[in-house]
Amino acid sequence: MKALRVLGVIILVLIAIFLVIPIFLADNVMITSEKVIDASPSTVFRQVNMLKNWKNWSPFEVDTTMVDTYEGPEAGVGAKRIWSGEKVGEGSLTIVESKPYSLIKTKLVFGPDEGGATGTWSFKEAEEGVDVQWTIHITDLSYPFERWYGLMSKSVMLPLMEKGLDSLKNVAETASAHAEKAASTRTEEAASEAQTNIRIVNLKAQPSLTILDSTTISGIGDMLGRDFGAIMSYIQKKNIPIMGLPFAVYYNWDPTGTIVIRAGVPVPEGTKGHKNVEYFELPAGKAIFAKHFGGYDTGKTHYAIDDYVKAHGITNLENYIWEVYVTDPSTEPDSTKWETDIYYPLK
Repeated sequence: MKALRVLGVIILVLIAIFLVIPIFLADNVMITSEKVIDASPSTVFRQVNMLKNWKNWSPFEVDTTMVDTYEGPEAGVGAKRIWSGEKVGEGSLTIVESKPYSLIKTKLVFGPDEGGATGTWSFKEAEEGVDVQWTIHITDLSYPFERWYGLMSKSVMLPLMEKGLDSLKNVAETASAHAEKAASTRTEEAASEAQTNIRIVNLKAQPSLTILDSTTISGIGDMLGRDFGAIMSYIQKKNIPIMGLPFAVYYNWDPTGTIVIRAGVPVPEGTKGHKNVEYFELPAGKAIFAKHFGGYDTGKTHYAIDDYVKAHGITNLENYIWEVYVTDPSTEPDSTKWETDIYYPLK
């Protein structure tokens, strides 16, 4: 009996310890790992900003049964990866903030209770390349079990994050070395072609009939289809000649809010509109020009233009851009052959 009493006291003490200590433990934990990578900020940034690239270096790709699906844009704000697997369970990772080439924030959700964490990536130029800092912030740890997990999580997570940054360093530095080798063996003409043939062009004014509209990022396709349809219906009704290819002017880019867009079709100068179909002229002047080939996710070419702007010290950009849709998808089913011409006007 005495032995049982002692055992009971020990059990009660252990339970008390288990329940009392978490009262004083934090309900959140922040874990940070840092690595200097010998590559450009843009090279490293794109490995993180495009979620499909995480397969190349993430330390959490250990479950061979994992099945991935992707939603939203290919990269940047709104890009989402959803997974399920026997070992890793179910979860998702979404990019909620993206500032080329300095900052990325992510939201991690896992399990049926939608527990999760936030991730922050910062990229700062350093003498040896780019200083990458990866922080995971786990919040709202419930009492008592999750607070015990929070106490132990740093010892579990930090080695994995360090392993991930080591892999990211290897991937980014290898990509950078290959790019430098390729660049050193190309002629100037071939190098220019490889950079999306970005150049500055002179433009004439382009009279058009347009509709000014707004939508969220997920509604751009439907909005443009609707507005182009309304413009073409008016053009056909009035027998107005079409003088060029359809285009869209983007006055802002807010992946989490409202984006203002003008859909347009070129017509003869002075053509009269009606109601929301209004006459508008794309301005004459100089613009940075690039061709994009592939689907309507033109992000990679916009990144290339951004690099061109920085490399040439261009500061006199207007606060809007436009895209011209050269290929008609109804006549060319292969989306890899679709051409979109992109213009960044200069002041």
